[in-house]
Amino acid sequence: MRTAVTAAIVVGCLASLAACGNESGATPGDSGKDSASISFAYWGSNEENATIKNMVAAFEKAHPDIDVEANWIQSDYEQKLQTSIAGGDAPTVAAISNTSLPSFFSAFKPVDVDAGAYYSPAVAKAGTVDGTDYAVPFVAKSKVMAVDKTSFTKAGLPVPSATKPLGTQDFVAAAKKMTSGSGSSKVYGSAPLWYDGWLLADGGSYYNADGTKCTMGDAAGVRAAKTVVDSVKPDGFAPTAIAAQGQDMFQWLAQGKVATLPDFGPWNIAKFAALDPARFALVPMPGRGEPMEVDGLGISKSANAEQTKSAQTFTRFMSTDPAAQNLLASKESALGVPVVKDSLAAFKSAAPQAGLQVFVDAVERAVTTPYVKNKVQIESTFSTALNSRTAIGTGHEDPATVLPQLEAECQKMLDATK
Repeated sequence: MRTAVTAAIVVGCLASLAACGNESGATPGDSGKDSASISFAYWGSNEENATIKNMVAAFEKAHPDIDVEANWIQSDYEQKLQTSIAGGDAPTVAAISNTSLPSFFSAFKPVDVDAGAYYSPAVAKAGTVDGTDYAVPFVAKSKVMAVDKTSFTKAGLPVPSATKPLGTQDFVAAAKKMTSGSGSSKVYGSAPLWYDGWLLADGGSYYNADGTKCTMGDAAGVRAAKTVVDSVKPDGFAPTAIAAQGQDMFQWLAQGKVATLPDFGPWNIAKFAALDPARFALVPMPGRGEPMEVDGLGISKSANAEQTKSAQTFTRFMSTDPAAQNLLASKESALGVPVVKDSLAAFKSAAPQAGLQVFVDAVERAVTTPYVKNKVQIESTFSTALNSRTAIGTGHEDPATVLPQLEAECQKMLDATK
């Protein structure tokens, strides 16, 4: 989920989140009929909502003494979650992505996470903030690349391996070679690149390993920005933001208008499974791959002892029990990749011809990003400036000049949080 919440909204309550919860011991929204009842807030599409409801039903079947009030928030999830916390109406359990957790962790109780239960170190660490676990991981959303094999063959190129990632420069060279034509009939070698994703794929990062230094202005950051900017020039290999606006890049792939679709998430599995496997394939993202979202489950500070016990049982079931994890993917919808090994066979069987092992490999290879205080504010400020000043967005300045300046501003904001 690339959250559309503005930094001002998310950051505005940071200072008071710890005090936002209702510490009286009663969880608002609980009917009061059963002290073990809990409420559970989450987001998602219609299909994803159906998946989560099936998981909740599996839990209630296994634990008939615990009722779960499922609260599907269809839009503006984080804004509404923030509002409920601030208003003393927090759900007992809330789904939260690892990217947003730094803005919400102070509203959650510390939780016990058994790192050995998960096959990926990145998953095991996803709910950790400053050395403490605040969310139990329950679904991984790794990124891969969908390719039109015929485009590679026509260009005299080998079809990318399903197990070995293309080098980033090899990808760029292939995308250029597969680009042809002009105007409305132009065929592109790639759908638009996402700067944050390409930064990581090409060896860069926002921060150093321990999150104490901003690094996006180094050589790798500049190189990644230059690749994204060059990709949409008249002689580039990807459509501009204007050309892609309102267009479904998946349909462009299916129609042969783009040869590759990077940043391909598991929520697209059902659509991809309907394509001809003789023509289309899933392969790893080039280079180091893109950042992986891991959605976890946080337990509200406002939950009383009985509700906390029920919430712990619920989060453990959703996170590690095959009865829940086996339901994450089906022919109709995929919420994401299971986080426990025992459910991977069920995941891959949802679309056996699609080669879903590539998603699992991406989970295992995922790079763990460090905890950074005020992450949302820092990265929102950086992205806004980068998009306004360079051709990654609407600007015209040289990334080689802009990025070192933005890195310095990032460092000032980072140092101010210490």
